[in-house]
Amino acid sequence: MLYYNVRYAFAKGAEVVFSVSDTLVGDKSYFHLVIDGRTTGMVGVLYPLHDTYHAYTDKVTNLPIKAVRNVSEQSYKDHKVDLFDRTSRTDSAIVTRENGEKVVLPKDVYDLVSLGYSLRVQLSQTKFAKNTLFSFPTYFNAEYFPFAVRYVGEEVVRTDFGKVRCHKFIPRIQKGDLFKENDAVTIWFSADENHLPIRIEFKLFLGSMVCELKTFRKLVSPFVVMQ
Repeated sequence: MLYYNVRYAFAKGAEVVFSVSDTLVGDKSYFHLVIDGRTTGMVGVLYPLHDTYHAYTDKVTNLPIKAVRNVSEQSYKDHKVDLFDRTSRTDSAIVTRENGEKVVLPKDVYDLVSLGYSLRVQLSQTKFAKNTLFSFPTYFNAEYFPFAVRYVGEEVVRTDFGKVRCHKFIPRIQKGDLFKENDAVTIWFSADENHLPIRIEFKLFLGSMVCELKTFRKLVSPFVVMQ
């Protein structure tokens, strides 16, 4: 379980918890991934937000069989459920939405939660070459898009734990009202066997927002900090 603080400029404004557990769907065991975020302090008073994202993923492929989005932002509420059928067709996946609508997508399509976890797994299985660009078919919030991410290389990141050697990735995102440029998001994963998301930085039109790892529980391997 991973715990993050989110800062906008110099003010803490939110907390995020990421957890992984085992769950049964029918008679088969899957991973249950959860990202739970909420605003805190004065930001929480002025702008109450509580968003939760679930993904149920195959333990071998890390592809989702189900994704759930629960969003509560002030008076705005949204609930979405996507069910992924990868057996009915040999060449594609069928996603059934909460309203019954069916969407035909690439066979290896991810949601964003399962994609983040899959990146961690691939770090443990693959040695990436610097500036390699990866593309992942992604379906999120009723929208399909080819998610691209570039591996920049290794970098030492200063954290509350000390200096941590990290793998640095830059996703290719859509420039628009929120993000000031296409390379406005940077993600650092620890270079030890845990491959923890150490820091995520967002460059926004109105400043920068940083999500930083603060505490963790039940890691598979020792967390490596440089002296």
